[in-house]
Amino acid sequence: MVPARSRFKNDAGALTPAVLVRVTRREESALEMFFEHYYDRVYAHVVNLLRDPVLGQDLTQDVFMRLHKVIDRLDTDRDPSGWVFTVATNVVRDHWRSAEHKRKEAEKGTGDPTDLNLAHPDTDVQAAMEKDEDLRAVWAALHTLSLDDREIILLRDYEELPTAQIGQMLDLNQDAVRQRHSRAVARLGKAFDRNRPEEEQKT
Repeated sequence: MVPARSRFKNDAGALTPAVLVRVTRREESALEMFFEHYYDRVYAHVVNLLRDPVLGQDLTQDVFMRLHKVIDRLDTDRDPSGWVFTVATNVVRDHWRSAEHKRKEAEKGTGDPTDLNLAHPDTDVQAAMEKDEDLRAVWAALHTLSLDDREIILLRDYEELPTAQIGQMLDLNQDAVRQRHSRAVARLGKAFDRNRPEEEQKT
């Protein structure tokens, strides 16, 4: 049981090598296309790691500011997704290490995971999640997992990034990525069973 995927992940055709070359030259129209292509996905990724839509907006802006500063280093011959999500993950990790985050986590109660504002860049899936109790239970379960578990599931099952690419992002070899992912999915399944509607648990 893994989160519903985004329909946007396969729309990389618009970012052709020629467009990416223009991006590295900081041509305004190309930069707008690049940032628009990734904004919803990056925002959803950040929010689903943080469990905080408001803070997610702030950190997503930080992600794109950081991308803009180093956009000339973009490899125009490769899919930029891994690079973009590496930057996004690093921004979130920097926040987790901050004193402000640790203070807020200490003040925050556990709450009810089913009350969380869940993020998905596909509006059709988002609408379905709001109506479908099983989908809400999956995403609520995801938000009860540890940060490491959430991260590996989102990168592998939601964004469908290659294992080798995830390993580079997280400084892990491919076997370690597979092991961490397998254990995270197992924990997600248990959390889903705990969070799904009581009527279904009885059947």
